[in-house]
Amino acid sequence: MNPSLEEPLIHPTAVVLPGSELAGGVEVGPWCVVEPGVELGEGVKLGPHVHLSGRTIIGAGTRIGTGSALGGEPADKDYAGERSRVLIGENCRIFEHCTVHRASGDESATVLEDGVMMMAGSHVGHNSIIRTGATLVNHSAVAGHAEVGEGAILVASSAVHQFGKVGRMTMVGGGSMVTKDAPPFSIVAGSYPIRWRTPNTIGLRRAGFSPEERDALRRALHTLFTSGDSPTETANSCTESEFPSVRELANFVLTSKRGVCAGPERTS
Repeated sequence: MNPSLEEPLIHPTAVVLPGSELAGGVEVGPWCVVEPGVELGEGVKLGPHVHLSGRTIIGAGTRIGTGSALGGEPADKDYAGERSRVLIGENCRIFEHCTVHRASGDESATVLEDGVMMMAGSHVGHNSIIRTGATLVNHSAVAGHAEVGEGAILVASSAVHQFGKVGRMTMVGGGSMVTKDAPPFSIVAGSYPIRWRTPNTIGLRRAGFSPEERDALRRALHTLFTSGDSPTETANSCTESEFPSVRELANFVLTSKRGVCAGPERTS
């Protein structure tokens, strides 16, 4: 513990049970419940009515908004009380009324990496992984065993199917249902089926990708989703690209278990 940080500040109406661990500088707001097995890193702040249960481990600097419930039992009929966890990284921002379920399977974990943002009412299901810097906008939902890539954005009221995968730096349009895997560096939208729309050009520029790499990614994505060629053959042809992001895209397509989403609907 950093000795420069103050002792935890616990509101008198909060219930912090024996067996929980609070580092220096933690703030626990009114009417919170912190159950045994919970570990709060330095400077974690809990707003009013936050409920933390199970083996929920939260990294330094993370803030959790009013009414959020983290670490509850997974919505999985096969869950039999096994010892599982929720792991939340440093400097995450979890807003009001969010839910994160712990994993099913002994010693398994539901994971939010560093810098994840969950806006009001969003949900992460059991055994899922939300990678560094991803954003779940209001009322978006991630089902069990899914993965949301680094820097991805799920726009309001979108959802990811169980075992689904959203690639790095991909934006999922509002109200969309990701029933097939959404490739990295893209914008996808729609439901039944969700469709690839365009490269995430602005995101790539903001992330500092060179013009040459952005052009290579655009060509690869357009060939994959608009040419009518076999996606597998196209992906195989990209595995030797000089650009790591193009190789990442190819690997995503070739290793997809649910299959990647469809391209734009043809008008002729």
